[in-house]
This record gives sequence, structure tokens and C-alpha cells, in this order.
Amino acid sequence: MRRPRHRGAHSPLLGIGEALGGTSASPPSFSQGGPIQIAAAIGLDLLFGDPRDWPHIARLTGWLSDSYERLLTKAAQRTVALGLVFWFCVVGTVLVLYAFARRFCSVLGSSAVLVLDTLIIYQAIAAKDLYSHAEAVLRPLLGNDLNEARKQLSWLVGRDTQSLGESEIARAVIECVAESLTDGIIAPLFWSMIGGASGALVYRAANTLDSMVGHKTDLYEKFGKASARVDDFLNWLPARFCAILFCLCDRKNMLATVRAEAGAHASPNAGWGESAMAHVLGVQLGGENFYDGEPVSGPVFNVAGRRPDIEDIQRSLNWMWRICAAGAGAILVTTFLLNKLRWR
Repeated sequence: MRRPRHRGAHSPLLGIGEALGGTSASPPSFSQGGPIQIAAAIGLDLLFGDPRDWPHIARLTGWLSDSYERLLTKAAQRTVALGLVFWFCVVGTVLVLYAFARRFCSVLGSSAVLVLDTLIIYQAIAAKDLYSHAEAVLRPLLGNDLNEARKQLSWLVGRDTQSLGESEIARAVIECVAESLTDGIIAPLFWSMIGGASGALVYRAANTLDSMVGHKTDLYEKFGKASARVDDFLNWLPARFCAILFCLCDRKNMLATVRAEAGAHASPNAGWGESAMAHVLGVQLGGENFYDGEPVSGPVFNVAGRRPDIEDIQRSLNWMWRICAAGAGAILVTTFLLNKLRWR
């Protein structure tokens, strides 16, 4: 997704298995996803979230991004082609490091490979972090401390927050929860199912690159285009799957409405979660936001809805957990069935 340049580019939220198929110490194929690793990774995320002093895929990707950007832009102009080279350099390096780590773990035994792959998938998920950061805005709101709520909100969103009122803060948090359901939870689980730990690794690295260089600014309009487009591609199916989960959990046939509203969004994916969340909560989301003092108009989701309030933040978090549970359940069952088919 192409984003306006903002101080939230390094947001903590952007910081995000394979079946062993036997007891051999040699590493399994990268293309096999395993329900054990995915389930264990979900459990680890719920228990620990993203401890700030631990090594993390997103932080490694961020460091590589800065390094390769400096190196490449010294020798050439910031073109779309150079941005594509940049993307392959960063993601390729991440995959090579993972391959070396996996080979080392295979020498120690299959259990070490299992642990490594579980940790990779765990770091790609951000459910607990999303909940914690949303709650960090909700707490001062409940205490009528708008200044602290605005400060905490600035970690979550890129829009200007310094003059937002209570309802606008609530809207911003709910929109963040709705969009992050896809790129922080459903999408990494989906790509873990498709490609195991390597799938989760590529997804989290690509999503981090989008947050760092996928901006519509003079500096990154061309250079970040490849990163933005790859992120759009990787989130295309998960975003629609997430909207379907909303419809199923709410037991309402609103998919056509969600699809129509999402089509008006500048991003091919962000509108699906936001529209679905607006309708299940009965609130109006979207509209005008300010970035660096400049107004940016977007589509309005659920035009007939009321203005969101503080209580709607908690309701959106309750919906987040419902969609997480439904999505994780569907992905685990599908992964189990796919693995059974592979070993027939």
C-alpha cells in the first residue's frame, strides 16, 4: 500500500512452519507449512508480543533497508528499476541469512529447525502488539487525557494527531485496528500456510519495506514503487479473506457493500477491513485526514453510521480477537489438510 510519508513509518506495529516430514536432521523443504509451527507461533505471540530488546525480523529488515538504500542511491538515481533491485537485495539477504541459520539448526537436529521456523512465524505476527498499542490510546481517553491519547496515537498512525478530538482519535484507532488485522495477523498467517517460515519471513520483510519506502513523496515515488506494489500483491487475498471473516462472524450478507466501498480506497486492500469494521460496529469510518498540515480526503465507509466513540475502540478490539480466532482456525485446518494431501 502506498502511504503518505509520516513519522509512523517506523511504528512498533511494523515490527513483525514447516512440517518436518520425518526425523532426519536435514532441513525440510521451504514450501511446506506446518500446523504445529503456526499454532505454536500464535501462542508465543499471545504470551510475549514483541519484546523491544529482542532481535526481530522487522528491525533486521529496517537496518538492511537503510544500508542498501544508502549504498544503491550513491551510485544511481532513484528510479523504479533501482527500487526493484533494492527490494531483491534486502529480501534476498534476509532469506540467505535464514537459510544459513536453518542449515546450522539442521546440524543440531530436527527439533532445532522446528524451533527456528516457529520463531520466524511468531515474529511475523503482531496480534498482541496491535492490541497493546490500541489499549495504550484507550487508557488515557478513559481518563480524559486527550494529550496523552494523541501522543500514543502518533505511534499507530501517520496522520496529524495533535488537534484530534475524542471521536477522531477513536476513529483513527479503529481504522488502524481494521487495517492491521490484515497485515499484522491474517496475512502473515496466510503466507505461513502457503510457504511455511520462509513465506512468513518474505511477507514480514516486504511489509516492512513498504512501511519504510512505499511513500508517495518526491524521494520515494519511484524508488518505493516496487516495494509498495509487492506489498499490495501479498495482501490482496488476505484482505479479502479478512472481510469475508467479518461477514461470516457477523452473519450478515454485506460483502457486496464492503467490496463497493473498498473499491473507492486509494489502496487496493486497506478499504476491505475498514469497511467491514465500520459496518459491524455501526459507525462511520474514513473521510478527511491531515498529513503534515495538508488535508487528504478518502472514502467514507458506512455513510449511514454514527460517529465512533471511546466504547467503540474496545468493541473493535473484541472484533479483532474474533477475526483472529476465526482466521487462525481456518488457516490451521487448511494447513493440516494440505499436509495430509502432501504425504499421501
